[in-house]
Amino acid sequence: MLENVHGIVRVNQDSRYVVFLFDTYEVNRKMLQDKYVKGESAWYTDAKGTGDDGKAFYRIAEDGEWIEAEYVTYIDTNE
Repeated sequence: MLENVHGIVRVNQDSRYVVFLFDTYEVNRKMLQDKYVKGESAWYTDAKGTGDDGKAFYRIAEDGEWIEAEYVTYIDTNE
């Protein structure tokens, strides 16, 4: 399921760590070995996707890189 959102996701990990990104939110997703974001960084997001396995992801790049929702806090900027 894909839904449009308008907000910021803040990475919950300590700045010493990185969180790897994925190519899609769908079940057949692949981790992108060379794409990651640092802990404590913040990113604009325009989409939230939930795969058939129930895992949720936010899209943080125009070319379709997704970060697992478990590692971020979503802040809605529509308010």
